Amino acid sequence: MEDPWSLVRLGLGSLAEESWRVKQAFREMPKAWKLRPPSAPSGSWWQEYEQTQTFDQFKRAVPFRPNTVSCIQVAVVGDEELIARQMNFDQVLKHVEVFTGFKVVQRGGIDHPMPRMRLSAAGQRTSMDGLPQIGGHYVLAFLQGFLDPRAACTLAVTPVDLYPPEQYDFVTGMMDPGDRLGLFSSARYFHQHEEAHRSSVVDIDGDSRELGLGAGFPQTPSVRSRRLELSKIFAKLLCRESLKLCGAKECHLLHCLMNPLPETDGQVLPEAIAHVPFSLCCICLRKLQWLTQADLLDRYARLPPVINSWFFEETQWLWERMVQVGMPTAVCLSIPEPTGSKFKFGLPKRRNGKKPEDGEDGDF
Repeated sequence: MEDPWSLVRLGLGSLAEESWRVKQAFREMPKAWKLRPPSAPSGSWWQEYEQTQTFDQFKRAVPFRPNTVSCIQVAVVGDEELIARQMNFDQVLKHVEVFTGFKVVQRGGIDHPMPRMRLSAAGQRTSMDGLPQIGGHYVLAFLQGFLDPRAACTLAVTPVDLYPPEQYDFVTGMMDPGDRLGLFSSARYFHQHEEAHRSSVVDIDGDSRELGLGAGFPQTPSVRSRRLELSKIFAKLLCRESLKLCGAKECHLLHCLMNPLPETDGQVLPEAIAHVPFSLCCICLRKLQWLTQADLLDRYARLPPVINSWFFEETQWLWERMVQVGMPTAVCLSIPEPTGSKFKFGLPKRRNGKKPEDGEDGDF
């Protein structure tokens, strides 16, 4: 079976017993989603399918049953003000909430207090390139005391660099799949670009002159643009890793947020996630729908108002997709009063409970 769309339908699973709204959300798939070319030059579509987790495989791997969890729990470990300066964290959480369909609950503050962790208890040290670090495994052990069994997963973000128990000098994140717990650091993003930028500046006769790095070298973003880029990166990162903690794996058949991250010079840079789209393929979208039991047509409508300023291309895709599936007429069924006044476009409003007289202009 070498027809790629036959393999996509096989990965999606049967829709025979699903409601018409689920079937409507997956109609005309070849028009909506794009195939991802095989990773190896001599690779086949079947090899890509074998590396892709199907919907039926996902149902067997998911660590909980639908309707048994209610939220995603998020915590900041370390300086919250530094995280706020590095990225628009509140907006990141809004993206995670509307993308996954789970309510996002942030630990900390009066409503959800959480004690602070001492640096001495986190195995504080200095990395080989001079950055202060804490042990990611120590922080994960600390966070295990605050897990909520009602949460689909728990995500923690820290501005401090992390190191693992062994093998590597640093990591950008660590996960505990058994407890559905993830810890992610913002310290290493754009760090390699800054190092290359500093090394390109030499002191000649007391003057600092910048050497040319070549057109292909990524430029170090400004402080303002870096905050925006880091916000977009963490919106993708937290959505992607929350799905992984819920049992989803990488996708190889279609362009998707769950695609393997691209390599640069034989290594995967922390900001490589910026190159994957902020959207799910039909296979991964069905996994998310099964997890949350959310209406996918409603999800199409809720995403654009939140993501349009950061992810314009994905927003444009959503508008085109809504046309393909016959919206907005279909989504109106989920609104409590689909015939309410906000849908009566062009009709004159009443004045003091009376209809306007014939020939009199109404207010619009």
